[in-house]
Amino acid sequence: MSMTIQLRDPAAPVGFAAAGEKIPSVARGVSQAAASVRRCICVSACATALLAWAAGQGVLQAETIAVPNGSFESPTPPPGFPVNTSIDSWQETPQPGWYDPDVFGGVTWDQLTGVFPNTAPGEPNHIDNLDGSQAAYLFAVPGAGLFQDYSSTDWNHPSPLHLFDAKFQLGMAYNLTVGVLGGSGMTDGASLQLSFYYRDAGNNPVTIASTDVTYSLANFPTITQLHDYQVSLPAVQAGDPWAGQNIGVQIAPTSLGGTYWDVDNVRVQAVPEPGSLSLLALGFGGLWLARARSRQSA
Repeated sequence: MSMTIQLRDPAAPVGFAAAGEKIPSVARGVSQAAASVRRCICVSACATALLAWAAGQGVLQAETIAVPNGSFESPTPPPGFPVNTSIDSWQETPQPGWYDPDVFGGVTWDQLTGVFPNTAPGEPNHIDNLDGSQAAYLFAVPGAGLFQDYSSTDWNHPSPLHLFDAKFQLGMAYNLTVGVLGGSGMTDGASLQLSFYYRDAGNNPVTIASTDVTYSLANFPTITQLHDYQVSLPAVQAGDPWAGQNIGVQIAPTSLGGTYWDVDNVRVQAVPEPGSLSLLALGFGGLWLARARSRQSA
């Protein structure tokens, strides 16, 4: 039996041979790490390119959802009348039991809301930034509001017309914007609520996002300018009860104010959530990396 013994070079420092033996494996590790970094950079670049393409194609742009009679242009007042207490496409909130017209100067519940034409330019009460030629008024009485959804009615149609046919879609955020003006003589602190809602299984409206507009001279220094107020609803998630349900919007005073609110130019926008597309891009990148590793192992 023979045995071969390999002696360490006496001139070599202790541990040098062992370290030298590890150099090829370390080099391979560095090379693999560099390749991973390059792949990550490539995936990031692809995700960025996908987002840029989506923005260029309008995928990430807000979508305007038409609100029927959102500027309250119909109907017009009858000849000789300054207002019309009927409003097309909008349903008035039902009269509560506590409301007594005798207590409010004989004003019936249906007279608390209506439409009116703008006055001529140069008149002291001409609204400079009205959208169209008419707006709606709501007396500052709690609950005297207007609402609209797929199943709502109006003064001339006891059955729904289904004109406002839009739903809360997954991954989309929503904005409701309304031009608002507090009338002359409004009580300081009087409030008006703008809201998104949906109907539950019992057909009951359920508010899911709202904004309270509070009157003050600082907020409404003039009766000739509408001011935009917005309700924002975060991106709809799969577990949200309103996901896939019809969109509802409501405008309603929430306190006594002694006078009226003017509202106009009701707008709804659906805004794609950028994070959703980012996750999609990264998901594709993850699949690409997995396939690349699989090929490398093979």
